[in-house]
Amino acid sequence: MSEPAIAIVAGGGALPWEAADALAARREVMVIALDGEVEAIPQGVPYPVHTFGFHQVGAARKAMLAADCRDLLLLGAVRKRPDFARILGDWETMKLLPRIVKAVVGGDDTILRNLMSLIEEEGFRVVSVAQAVPELLAAPGQFSRTPPAVHHQDDIALGTRFLDAAAPFDIGQAVAVAEGRIVAVEAAEGTDAMLERVAAVRAAKRMRAKTGAGCLVKRAKRGQDMRADVPVVGTETLKRVVAAGLGGIAVEAGRTIIAGRREMIAAADDAGVFVVAV
Repeated sequence: MSEPAIAIVAGGGALPWEAADALAARREVMVIALDGEVEAIPQGVPYPVHTFGFHQVGAARKAMLAADCRDLLLLGAVRKRPDFARILGDWETMKLLPRIVKAVVGGDDTILRNLMSLIEEEGFRVVSVAQAVPELLAAPGQFSRTPPAVHHQDDIALGTRFLDAAAPFDIGQAVAVAEGRIVAVEAAEGTDAMLERVAAVRAAKRMRAKTGAGCLVKRAKRGQDMRADVPVVGTETLKRVVAAGLGGIAVEAGRTIIAGRREMIAAADDAGVFVVAV
């Protein structure tokens, strides 16, 4: 294989394994599964998988160096911040502890930039999805059979303007819009929890928009480092959009991942909602 080996630092969800399967056809792959984040390791994968916790940074570093692996791809959900009390016991990690503690202060974007700088200071290269597995990113266009109506397009435009304006505040990547009104904004709780909030607002009859109106708009923040925290939507996102009574999903083309694309689009067609990349 002509391309250098790559390690996927895997959080929760199926996306890291989807990426690993795609990459394994063209380069050596290893997966660093984050203990407490990865729900399950698929059976029979054709690449090595090592499980490490945040308190075993030094051991993970050794495993990557032993495999002559200098490229890293960060994928998957990370729901918990590191527990520094558990770092005692891994001498290599303890040596990095002052720099790690300094790195994990601030908003999500700031923390990710700091951690990536720390990783690269150790001689590794953090690569983006666009560099490693561009086929995971959504190309422009309509994916579902159902198209967005004109009023949906107006809501997509409003959501896009709002997210662009909110980007400097490092709040979130998604917003729910219905009939020209911002219904909910993603913050630290994440997109799924935000959509559950929308469903609760509708159930409480505090949302006047009829079922099928409005949409979820999700896109990368302006100036976001695309090597980490790339916006992702998938089947679970779609289920929550339908449960919230929204008409569909609009993502940013070229900067958003549609995970489990075939299953998600089939679910969208069954529900009669739209999925577009703009």
